[in-house]
Amino acid sequence: MALESFEDGTTEVKLLQRLATEAEGGEIDETNALCRAAVVLLVSHFEAFLKTIAEEFVDTVGVGQATSGQLPVGLRMAHTLPQLESIVTSRDETQRASLLKKLGTISQLWNDDAKPPKGTLQATTLARVVTSAKTEIINDLFLRMGNRGLVCDGDLDVPADNGEVRIVSIDFGLRDVVLCRNDIAHGKSERKPTPADVTRYMQFLLALATRLQRKATNLGAQVSAGTGP
Repeated sequence: MALESFEDGTTEVKLLQRLATEAEGGEIDETNALCRAAVVLLVSHFEAFLKTIAEEFVDTVGVGQATSGQLPVGLRMAHTLPQLESIVTSRDETQRASLLKKLGTISQLWNDDAKPPKGTLQATTLARVVTSAKTEIINDLFLRMGNRGLVCDGDLDVPADNGEVRIVSIDFGLRDVVLCRNDIAHGKSERKPTPADVTRYMQFLLALATRLQRKATNLGAQVSAGTGP
C-alpha cells in the first residue's frame, strides 16, 4: 500500500535527522545541510505517496465491474478533457482522426449504465493531478475520487514520540512543510530547519498519510460496491 511505502521512505529521513542531531554543537553547516536534505526528501516521499494513492484508487475501481454511473465525475473528467483538448489543438489530420477513434472507448464513461472495460481508466492519468503536496492539490485529488467536502479541512491529531498529541491545522501544517521544502529547493540559504523541525514535519505527514490512506481505501470500496460517498 501507499502508506507502507511512505513509512519505508521515512526511514531515510530519520537517518538524516539522527545524523543532524549528532552533528549539533559541531559544524553548523553540516547540521543545516542534513536537515535541508531531510526536508526535501520527506516531501518528495509524500508526493510519491499521493501519486500512489491515486494509482491504487484507479486500480480498485477500474477493473471493469463498476458502471460509469458509479464512477466519480471528476475521475471521468480527468480521462475525457485531455483527450478532447488533444483533438481540438491537433493540427495533424491523421493524428486527429486517430484520436477521434479513441473517443469510442472514452465515451462509455458518460453512459451511466455502461461498464467501461478494464484499461479504460488509467492509473497514471489520475496520478498526474498530483503536481505538489499543496492543500489545494490534495483536495482536488480526493474530490476527483468522489470525496464530499475538502479532505484537508479541519485539524489533525499528531502523535509525538513522547506520547503527547499535538492538534495541527491540516492546511497550516501542509503550507509550513511545503514552503520550507520549496525555499530549500529554490536555493534560499536563510531557510535553516532544525532537527526538531524535521521530526515535527515527519510526524505531521505520517499522521496525515494515515488519514488519507484510510479515506482513499474507503472511497474505492464504496465505488466498487456501488454505494458511493
